[in-house]
Amino acid sequence: MAAPSPLKVQLFGHSFVRHLKDFIRHDSTLRFNLNLQGHPLVQYSGFSGARVQTLHHRLTEISDFEPEIVVLIIGTNDIYDSSCSILSVANKIEDLVRTLLFELNVRYVVVMQCLHRCTPQVSSKYPVDTIWFNNRVDSLNLLLSERLRSVLDSRACLWRLKGFWTISSKERNFAKDGCHLSSQGQRQLYRNIRAAVVAATKRILSS
Repeated sequence: MAAPSPLKVQLFGHSFVRHLKDFIRHDSTLRFNLNLQGHPLVQYSGFSGARVQTLHHRLTEISDFEPEIVVLIIGTNDIYDSSCSILSVANKIEDLVRTLLFELNVRYVVVMQCLHRCTPQVSSKYPVDTIWFNNRVDSLNLLLSERLRSVLDSRACLWRLKGFWTISSKERNFAKDGCHLSSQGQRQLYRNIRAAVVAATKRILSS
């Protein structure tokens, strides 16, 4: 009797996905399959500077791999642009989620919360008023949490990223540029994604 096909999971988003893949490659304690039972196939598709529209143009990455679960890490670069309203960014993300579910037949979509930025300790390539930016992050996360509840059949959720919100955790988990993640932050992101995939897998098995 043939063994069942392994679960396919795809991380799809901006440079955080690529940076996490590089971090896993150089950390012998981590695994590309997220150390999960059943040894799922996990694809890392990250694009520097990606906005939601970038991912719409890269959907062949999804259709070629045919994942059951997609983890979206997106939105930060959109709200960095002051000409983009929070509502328009939320609309684009919801539209992307619906495309993944109802056109590409992904079984479950996890949207990771956008993260705050910290005051940089070094010259930053992406300077921003952190209070203004973080307020936009909070507004987008709140709106997405409400929007994704409306997606049919409870097949999508906004995942609350644990361990990134207190002052001490920000100091620990962000790099000196205040934008990207430190080594500790990469491990924390890894743990969050692993937990999100475990939860999504349970939802699929119970449906």
